[in-house]
Amino acid sequence: MHSPAQFRSGLIYGIVAYCCWGLVPLYFREIKEVPAGEILAHRISWSFPMMLLITAFAPGGFATLIRVLASRKLVLTLLLSGILLAGNWLLYIYASVSGRVAEASLGYYMLPLVNAFLATMFLGERMRPAHYPALGLIVVGVSIPLILQGVFPWLALALPITFGCYGFVRKRIPVDSSTGLTIESLLMLGPCIAYLLYCEARGSGSFGPNAELNALLMFSGLVTVIPLLTFTLSIRKLPLLTQSLIQFISPTVQFPIAVLLLKETMGIANWAAISCVWLSVIIFIGDAVHREHQKRRRTPMVAVPDLVAAECR
Repeated sequence: MHSPAQFRSGLIYGIVAYCCWGLVPLYFREIKEVPAGEILAHRISWSFPMMLLITAFAPGGFATLIRVLASRKLVLTLLLSGILLAGNWLLYIYASVSGRVAEASLGYYMLPLVNAFLATMFLGERMRPAHYPALGLIVVGVSIPLILQGVFPWLALALPITFGCYGFVRKRIPVDSSTGLTIESLLMLGPCIAYLLYCEARGSGSFGPNAELNALLMFSGLVTVIPLLTFTLSIRKLPLLTQSLIQFISPTVQFPIAVLLLKETMGIANWAAISCVWLSVIIFIGDAVHREHQKRRRTPMVAVPDLVAAECR
């Protein structure tokens, strides 16, 4: 059950997170000459000190951080979520710097259905009848580029799968948002710094005499922390229906950026594929709204404050 105050704050956090993620390709366009792996290493390295600062002012502060680090089970689970997150970041950075933002947006349109699949596989939930044609349309959409162009859109599948798995794992860890993100960054920090030092040692590193590029790479910490922190704050406060709907903000922002600003080419096969995915999304949203409407109709008359709380479940 989610209180009205939780719902409002969760909605604001969620909108901020998904809008920021939708605009991120504009940032990556400014540093596209930097290899994707190096950008990832900078993102994690510059995120960690920011997360330490946030943790210092969070309730419990470093005492909570130390308590979580003392639990082997929590650390191993956060290591898993950190690896999933790093993998998703690397894929999205690669999509942005290689001119495949439209394909990435196609993938994130699939995210709610990936979440529904994960809930069915691991939480024992049943897929609703409308989910089957929606998934069928996604299969058709993925098959069209493969049949017409001989190209398998693996990126469009890998992105929602890695992020869906991250959200699935992260939602079930009894650790607050800032502490969890700090530990995830800490666990990834060593390999990232080692990789950056290796790049500098062989003369291929991008952090050097170009002050503007240095500033942009350092800014990656802020670009990373703000949407991720607001996302983890939102997922604990929003009902499933609302989470499913606001997830479409990010790809809806990304797609016009890819086509109109980044000038990515969209062939007939690409338009056909994304049309299938859009239709799948319409079916998913329509079913979710219908289910919520039916649930409210079955809700008995209650006092106004109780009704408001019921609507936010």
